[in-house]
Amino acid sequence: MMKFFRNKIAIAAMLFSACFMTSCDEEMINEILSIFIDMLGYNPENENLQDTDEELDGNDVTKTAVSWENYCPPVGNQGQYGTCVAWATAYGLKTTLNMKDGTWSTANKNLSQYQCSPVDVWHSMRSGYSSEVSSGCGGSSFDPAFKAMQSKGVATMSTVPFTNMKMTCDNVAGKGLSSNKIGSYRTIAYSADMSTDGKAYGMKVANIKAHLEEGPLVIGAKLGNDFMAWNSSSVIKNDTKTYQGQHAYHAMLLVGYNDAKNAFRLQNSWGASDWGDNGFIWVDYNFFVSQFCFGVWGASNPSSASAAPRATTGNDVAVKIISDKELADGSRSVEYTVTNKGFSTISTKEYDIIYLLFRSRDLSKKHIVMENKESVSVAPGQTVTMKATYEIPTNAESGEYYTALIADPYDEVGDDTPADNFSYFAGKDLAALNLSAGKLINNSNGISIVNTIVDKQHSNAYRNSEVTRSLIRMKNKR
Repeated sequence: MMKFFRNKIAIAAMLFSACFMTSCDEEMINEILSIFIDMLGYNPENENLQDTDEELDGNDVTKTAVSWENYCPPVGNQGQYGTCVAWATAYGLKTTLNMKDGTWSTANKNLSQYQCSPVDVWHSMRSGYSSEVSSGCGGSSFDPAFKAMQSKGVATMSTVPFTNMKMTCDNVAGKGLSSNKIGSYRTIAYSADMSTDGKAYGMKVANIKAHLEEGPLVIGAKLGNDFMAWNSSSVIKNDTKTYQGQHAYHAMLLVGYNDAKNAFRLQNSWGASDWGDNGFIWVDYNFFVSQFCFGVWGASNPSSASAAPRATTGNDVAVKIISDKELADGSRSVEYTVTNKGFSTISTKEYDIIYLLFRSRDLSKKHIVMENKESVSVAPGQTVTMKATYEIPTNAESGEYYTALIADPYDEVGDDTPADNFSYFAGKDLAALNLSAGKLINNSNGISIVNTIVDKQHSNAYRNSEVTRSLIRMKNKR
């Protein structure tokens, strides 16, 4: 099956090269290009690039090497089907996240009941999540795959198998699995030719490395002849441009990096025996960001699945927003409670209480509008009500926003249960609030005050840990 797949690539490549040596018409060129897209499985059209993550730099990279390989499922083989997006996102990323977060044990990663089915998510994303439905196994985009896993979940290989490298390509609904969903997903980087304004975002080695320190990612790549025929453990540093700038589009799992090799590590879905370094490949840093990669995406499990165990300190504070209202002078007033659920008296002076205004689709665009400086002693079991006024920053761009009240974001008192250290203010059903002309417009249909926004049907919702991470980075750069 794999040899058939690679032979088909070679035939298409020869036809495409011949077009530029002779005089093929546009229709024939498009037909040949569609062979690449259908076989390899990524379709760049209509990709949603709006839900970006925070762009990181060299100060955020703390390690010389990172590898998530031990958490990955065995290298798969998509065969002749154009399903690489499903293999990268479901089989690769979601399975690896489950292993990394401890939802599944790595001891079971070779068992089909502990592997996410690419077939299932492929059907789910093509039956209502914006990927075009067709009778063949044609290309898809990342956004509908993430939406399918976020809304419906993804079944395991034991339930929806890829038997003998065969699958049904007709338009049937995926089964899904409600207990096996992702919580949120984000665009980490994209190249200039993928953007509407012709500008790249986040396509820097340091940014990608820093995000890899937190977990595996998926990428879209433009392939050349050398990559397709790769059969080596060495680093690929460049590639041919046989297609005169029109490369095959392919999705893969990004599992790590190594400064000694100056390269990123990728897991492919072309089998372990007939391609690459047992199904993996090292890609040079500079080649990766300058030519090879056109997009990087990350996802996380729901917050409950990835809560890290903490040592018991006996300290436990909780906060809750009561109201956020505009005052007559145009400023705003936020009222909130602080509860001591621990065993000893704690003063609010001992830890930060921060009120954060941030863009719903871009956490890098955030503003600390209030930092509590009061010294109020709160006894065990006591709840105190506090109030502060704040103003919308003049440099805050118009758009959709959330606010977040966070207690002890820098872990100054070693809070035992940080989940209740967050309180979000939003519109009804967690709709974002609109900031226009310096005014934060509350949703007229009602408001929502919750401790987390990640598990809802919003791809732009951030996990509590992501908000904390962003605040720590902001503090370190002050």
